[in-house]
Amino acid sequence: MRKLNKVSLAVKNVLIASSMAAVASPLLAQDSEAEVNEVAQSKEAFETIVVTGSPGGRTQIESAMAVTSVDSEMIKDFQPSSESEVFRMIPGIQVAGTAGPGGNSNIAVRGLPVATGGSPFVQIQEDGLPTVLFGDIQFGNNDYWTRFDSSVERVEGVRGGTAGTFASQAPGAIINYISNYGQFDGGLVKLTTGVGYDETKVDFRYGGAASGSVNYHVGGFYKKGRGPLDAGYVVSDSMQLKANLTKYLADDASYIRFLFKVADTQEPNYTGSPALAKASKNADGSYNISDIREYPGFDGRDKSNYSIYNQNFKVVNRQGDLERVPLSGISTKSVAIGTELHYEFEDEIILDNKMRWTSMSGSFNSSFLSLNPVGDLNLVYANGPKTGQAYDKPYYDGNVNVNTNISDIGSFVNDLTLTKEFYVDGNTLSVRGGLFYMTQDIAQDWHPNRAYKELSGDNPAMLELLDDNGNQLTANGIAGYSDAWGNCCAREVDLAYTDTAPYISLDLDTDMFTVDASVRRDTVKASGWAVGSSGTPIDVYVSGEDVTLPALVADGDSEYLDYSVSYNSWTVGGLYKFSDNTSFFVRGSKGGRFNADRQTMSGKINADGSLTQAGEVAAVDFVNQYEMGVKNRGDVLGGYYTFEMTLLQGDFTQSAYEPTSTPSCPSGGCVLDNEYESQGAEILGSLRVDRLSLIANATFTDAQARAAGGGEWVEAWEIPSLTYTMSANYEVTDELIAGVNMTGQTDTYARGSLDKYEGSTTWGASVRYAPTENLEFSVTGYNILDDFAVRSPGQIINVDESNNTATLFVNPTLGRTITASVKVTFE
Repeated sequence: MRKLNKVSLAVKNVLIASSMAAVASPLLAQDSEAEVNEVAQSKEAFETIVVTGSPGGRTQIESAMAVTSVDSEMIKDFQPSSESEVFRMIPGIQVAGTAGPGGNSNIAVRGLPVATGGSPFVQIQEDGLPTVLFGDIQFGNNDYWTRFDSSVERVEGVRGGTAGTFASQAPGAIINYISNYGQFDGGLVKLTTGVGYDETKVDFRYGGAASGSVNYHVGGFYKKGRGPLDAGYVVSDSMQLKANLTKYLADDASYIRFLFKVADTQEPNYTGSPALAKASKNADGSYNISDIREYPGFDGRDKSNYSIYNQNFKVVNRQGDLERVPLSGISTKSVAIGTELHYEFEDEIILDNKMRWTSMSGSFNSSFLSLNPVGDLNLVYANGPKTGQAYDKPYYDGNVNVNTNISDIGSFVNDLTLTKEFYVDGNTLSVRGGLFYMTQDIAQDWHPNRAYKELSGDNPAMLELLDDNGNQLTANGIAGYSDAWGNCCAREVDLAYTDTAPYISLDLDTDMFTVDASVRRDTVKASGWAVGSSGTPIDVYVSGEDVTLPALVADGDSEYLDYSVSYNSWTVGGLYKFSDNTSFFVRGSKGGRFNADRQTMSGKINADGSLTQAGEVAAVDFVNQYEMGVKNRGDVLGGYYTFEMTLLQGDFTQSAYEPTSTPSCPSGGCVLDNEYESQGAEILGSLRVDRLSLIANATFTDAQARAAGGGEWVEAWEIPSLTYTMSANYEVTDELIAGVNMTGQTDTYARGSLDKYEGSTTWGASVRYAPTENLEFSVTGYNILDDFAVRSPGQIINVDESNNTATLFVNPTLGRTITASVKVTFE
C-alpha cells in the first residue's frame, strides 16, 4: 500500500484553472484532508520517508545522513518573510533572508562562505530535479525560480554526504520542494492581505482521486501590491500554477506521473539601508559595532530605495540605442513540463526515471544602494518636488542602476535509475545505478549604469551632477551607461553547459545497522560565447536633457568556450540502530561543484576555447566533509519528542572570479582564491505535549578562511557562530490556536574595517480562529517587537570618534509586518 505524507497550505489565482494535477494512492485518496491532519498530528516527524539525496524507502531516523523535512504546516507556523527565510528552518543552512521575495540571496551551508554570490554549494530542486544546474549563475541565482505555495507538501533539506553523489553541483546541500500529489481529496482557497500596507495574495489548491487509479492536484497563487517597504508603485505582481496527474498501473505500485508548471513573477529585491551604531575601535584599527539603529530619514525596517521617481531608467541596448526599462526588481517567466515513471519489475528490480523540459527567462532590474559622502560635489535634484534645488544632505546613494536581460535560462534534465535488491542471510543489499543528464542555457546581456540618487527612504529623487560652471553631467541621474563597474560589465553571453553523470550506490541493511557507499562522476561540457565591453566608451547624446554621456557596449574582446571537465564525488556512511527510537550515524564524503559562467571573461579561457592552466585548477571546487550524528525520539510528559544532532567538520578551496563590486571585491574584477575550514553542530528538536507543539533548530559554526596556498587563518566572514529558529503553537480551544516564533543569530564577523556586528533575534506571533471546521481566520505578525535586526553586514561608511558613532550600510530584516487572512477548505 502506498504511503505519502500530509498535505499542504494554500495558493494561486483563478484565471488559469486548466492544467491537471495528481498523485498518491487511490486507496488513501478516499480519506478527507481533515482526517489526514488528525492522523498527521499524532505522527512523528522521523517517520517521514526520505526521497531527497538518498536511495529512498527509509525514514529519517533510519537514514545515515543529516536530513530535515519541513512540511507546509510548519512553514505556515514559522511565518517566513521571504522565500529564503524558509531555508532558515533547515539546520546547517545559513542565509540572511533579507533580500526580499524576489530572491538574490547568498545561501551558505555548514560554514562554507559565499565568496561571490548566489548558492555555489546548494542545489534547489522541485520534485527531485534541479530548477537550474548551477546555484550561483550570475544574475540568475537559484532562488529566483522557485516559490513556496500550496502546491508544495513539504521541503526536504539534505546536507553533506549523499547530496554530492545523488545530485550534481550540490556538495553542500539539496533543498527539494516536494509537491502535493493529490493523495487526499480536498482543497482550499485563502485570501491574505497586508494590514497597513498594500499587498494581496490569493492561494488555492485542489486535488484527489479522479478514478480508482488516477490522482491529480492543482495549486498556485496570485499576488499583487507595493509590498511592506512601500515602493510607491506596484513591485509585486506574480502568479504561479502547478499541476500533476498520476496514473497507477496494474500492480498498484508502479505509476506514471505528469507534471506541469507555469509562472510569471515580478518581485522586489531589497538591497539594504543606512544605519547608525555605536563603534568601539580595536587595536588593529577595525571596529566592533553595537546598538544598530535606524538612520534619520531612512528606516530600513519599513523603507527602501524604491521610488516613484526611479520607476524606470534608460540603458544603451544591444543595438547601441537608448531604451527605457522598468525598475521592476527580479522578474521570471517559466513553463515546465515533466514526467516521472516508477516501475517495479519482477525479481526486485525497480526503474525510476524523472524528466523535465523548462523554458525559462527573466530580468534583473534593480537599484543597488550605497552611501557616498557628498563632499565637494555639486548635486541638485533631478526630479520630484525639489527639482532644481541644491542637494544638502551629507550622503548620496551612488550605486548602480542595473538592467540584466535573462533571455534564456532554460534547461532539459533527465535522471534515470535502476535498483536491484539482493537478500543475503536475511539482510538486504540494494544496488542502485543511475545516469543524470542536464543541459543548461545561459543567455544574458548586462547594462549597469552609474547613477546618482538621493539617500532617503521616502521616494528618493534622482540627482543631477553639475560641473563647476553649472553644466549638467548626468541625464536624470544617470552618469554613464554600462560603465558602473569599470570596463567589465557591458557584457553579452550565450552559453550552454551539459552535465552527464553516471552514479552507483551500494546499501546494506541489517537488523542492527546500515552501511552505504556511493560514487558519482560528472562530466561537464561548456560551449558558447561571451563578449565583453569595448575598450573605449562611446558618447551617447540624450535628447531632451541636452547631455552627452559615456557608454560601454558589448563590442569588445570575445571568448569562445569549447572545453570539458570530469571529476568524481564519493561518500561512505553507516548507521547503527540502538533501538527503534535511537540511531547513530557517521559519514565521510568528498563532493565537487563546477565553476560555470563565473569563469568567463576572467582570463582563464584560451583563444581556442580550452581552459588555461589556471582555469583547469579553478574549474572544480571540492568540499570534504566528515560528520557523525544521533537521532532520538520518545515519550515525555504524556506527549512525545524528537531530537537530532550532527557534529561536522569540513574544508574546501574555492577559486572564483568576481567582475562586479562586492564586499569581497570592492572595485570589481577580482580573482578570489581562498581556503576554508569549518566545524560545528546542527541540532533539531520537536515536542508535542497535549495542546502544545514546538519545533526548534540551531546551527553552531566555527568557520576559518585564509588565502589559498597559506597565510594566517581568520574568522570566515558573514557566517554567524550561531543561528537558530523556534516555532511554538498552543491550542487554546478547539477553535483557537495561538503561536509564537523567533529566528536569530549571534555576532558575526564581517570584512574590512567592520570587524563584527551584533546579533539579533526577530519574534513573530499568530492567532488562528476556526468558528467552523472549514473556515479559518488568522492574523500573523512578523518582527512584532519592531527590532532593527541586522543579519547581513555591509560596511562602515564613517566613524565619528568624538562620540563613537558609526554610519553604516547594512541589511536589516523587515520591521513589524502584520497580515490578515481567511481560508476556506473543502472536499
